Amino acid sequence: MKQLLMIAAILASASVYAQGEKGSKPCLEIKQACEAAGFKKGEHKDGSKGLYKDCMQKLASGEKVEGVTVAPELIEQCKAKRVERKEHKKDKK
Repeated sequence: MKQLLMIAAILASASVYAQGEKGSKPCLEIKQACEAAGFKKGEHKDGSKGLYKDCMQKLASGEKVEGVTVAPELIEQCKAKRVERKEHKKDKK
């Protein structure tokens, strides 16, 4: 009986974790806000509005980006997800 309860608890926590992962995409939201303001992947090479270098990296470092409004909480959530992803990759090695 104890084993059955333990298995049920593990499965329940796994499904809650999986739902949290799928529903929360703060980095994607930031990326979309940058794209809506005209930033494009690879454009920094041309001295134009580069998606990552000129928008996402600046927001992550606390700088303001003209035309992009993102909640500070969203930026922190994105940073936390990136750290979590890096740690997960380290654990796999």
